[in-house]
Amino acid sequence: MYNKNKYSMPFCGLQLKLFETGKKAPSFEYQASSAKAKFQCSLTKKLYGLSEVMNWYKTPEVQAYAQQGYMLKWGSRIQDAKETKYGADTEQVVCIYMVKPYKSGAIDGMKKIQVPPVQVQPQPQATQTYDTHTIAAKAPPIQKSQVVVKEEEESFDDEIPF
Repeated sequence: MYNKNKYSMPFCGLQLKLFETGKKAPSFEYQASSAKAKFQCSLTKKLYGLSEVMNWYKTPEVQAYAQQGYMLKWGSRIQDAKETKYGADTEQVVCIYMVKPYKSGAIDGMKKIQVPPVQVQPQPQATQTYDTHTIAAKAPPIQKSQVVVKEEEESFDDEIPF
């Protein structure tokens, strides 16, 4: 039998609606009064102020998600306004919600790849021992590529014009 809902638990989040200002970017296009605006819980429909978000997270309903490995995530969407006030057609909904982390088997976002084993060719072992004087005698002579010129220390003292 096909399960329509691919998630085992209902959506859990706090939503805050921002209303159109009528201005365009770089001004704020959506806003809400921090004194009046409240986040609404999707599970209990209870309202929370900005300073009460941690209280919401500590509720038993939200802790049930946290104990199953869900994490908090922020998101927003622009949608058609249910009530048209002052000619505003859209509203922005800002949401903090619980999501189950995606487990792809990768570490830090890196994909696992299958690498064929590499066969290492054994290197021949040196069986002879060499005398260091013989090696030095066979080495090419060292040539100095730079000529050292002694200069007087006084030539390094440049006068600084002010």
